[in-house]
Amino acid sequence: MFNDMLRTQLILKNIVTPEDWETMKDHIQYDFLYDNQFAELKESEMTQNRLGILAQIEPYIGKFYSTEYVRKRVLRQSDSEILEIDAQIDDEIEKGIIPDPNGQDPITGEPLPPEGGEMPPEGMPGEGNGMEGMGADVMGMGDIPMDPEAGMAVDPQLEKDSKKAEI
Repeated sequence: MFNDMLRTQLILKNIVTPEDWETMKDHIQYDFLYDNQFAELKESEMTQNRLGILAQIEPYIGKFYSTEYVRKRVLRQSDSEILEIDAQIDDEIEKGIIPDPNGQDPITGEPLPPEGGEMPPEGMPGEGNGMEGMGADVMGMGDIPMDPEAGMAVDPQLEKDSKKAEI
């Protein structure tokens, strides 16, 4: 198709004659440019698919699949890429950019207690001890009122609603 369009243009503009075209048409080659946007989209799509597969296979790592198998076959990492990525991760852990995965509970993501010790006690509100939203009284509102007879927390609005429901 390209050759036909080129032939038509060259003959119509009197650049070559039909006889000259017959001798030169076998020597014409086309060099296509690399489509960078398509390549980026394709690479992004492949990475997304691999990470999706990784998320599905992750519960089975250590049971049915080894980490090396997953890195080589699912993520398609070469031996040199694996070494390079491991070195980058170690460097980022050392610099404090990412937390040390050995110092975290794998289920909750909470920091593990130091060797042979307990976690430090909860700090005072506003100290930024990472306990916000974890049961610490970060607002400084005081204790929850307790019913002395039952030993349970008392919600005043719940009691008010319950009394209205009884009436």
